[in-house]
Amino acid sequence: MKIVSYHAPGGPEVLQIDELPIPQPEEGQILLKVQTADIAFIAAQRRGSTTDIGWRRESFPVAPGGFVYGTVVQVGPGISHLHKGEPLLAYAPSGAYAEYALVSLDTVYQHLPSDNLSAEEIVALPSSGETAYHVLTTSARLQPGESVLIHAAAGGVGHLAVQLARALGAGQIIATASSTAKLDFARSLGADTVINYSETDWDKQVLRATQERGVDVILEMVGGEVLTRSLKLLAPSGRLVTYGIAGGNLAPIQLDVMALSANKQLMGFSWFALNTQHPERIEEGRRALLFHVKQGQLRPVVTRTFSLAETAEAHQALESRATYGKIVLRLTNAQ
Repeated sequence: MKIVSYHAPGGPEVLQIDELPIPQPEEGQILLKVQTADIAFIAAQRRGSTTDIGWRRESFPVAPGGFVYGTVVQVGPGISHLHKGEPLLAYAPSGAYAEYALVSLDTVYQHLPSDNLSAEEIVALPSSGETAYHVLTTSARLQPGESVLIHAAAGGVGHLAVQLARALGAGQIIATASSTAKLDFARSLGADTVINYSETDWDKQVLRATQERGVDVILEMVGGEVLTRSLKLLAPSGRLVTYGIAGGNLAPIQLDVMALSANKQLMGFSWFALNTQHPERIEEGRRALLFHVKQGQLRPVVTRTFSLAETAEAHQALESRATYGKIVLRLTNAQ
């Protein structure tokens, strides 16, 4: 079978297609014929800078993991309720970019998101959708009527966070993005105010939009200066959740910026850590996502698909911020 992996750290160009035997499922495992695979932002991991942010440095070759959607080919011992040809959505810890993927039973979505979603939309929902849900609820504890600032609001997580913030009863939703097209996209999803963060005074525009009060909840995943400037935009008792460093730079934090007397909070979020520490919350988030999808309040927007041979191109497009919404791999030979 064909599988995408990399044998040394580097840019998207290190991703290559290898030929491997089709794996055999062991106890509690399921072999899927992959139809679509989510493309997660793993640039730091692929470039080998994992120790900077606490990820485990892996031995080579590495076959990236992620959510996959496909059909059951074979099940391992101990599984009797799944049958060949049955569609499944699950997380593959490695080898997600492949014609076949091994997944564990405990990572399988108990119910598919919706009969109305395409295969591309189904696989695009879990990783970004669960992150968006938990940064808004588990971490930020968003309350109805509160204002929200969502950075990179046209991105994979951001565009779902805009929809969820609206569904959860947020008051003013402020979205930032880097182009007019992305801002229009965020507005179409429910953002009240859109601001281009490539403009030097974007933070002043946020303050003007809130009548100088600041924002109750800020979702941030760029890092660096965007993070430090965002801290100054928090309203009293405001909460900023950072869940990535897409800009590549960690930011030194000065406690005086936090204005401790105003009860402001800075929090980090990791889906992987939550899955390890509180797996019951992952299932809670999945049920919530399915509810909002069923209610018509949430839908992943897939703007581009790539073939397995185009995986490096897909990574390049994601890292260059040339896309918005979600991009996924589609295996054209999937049945």
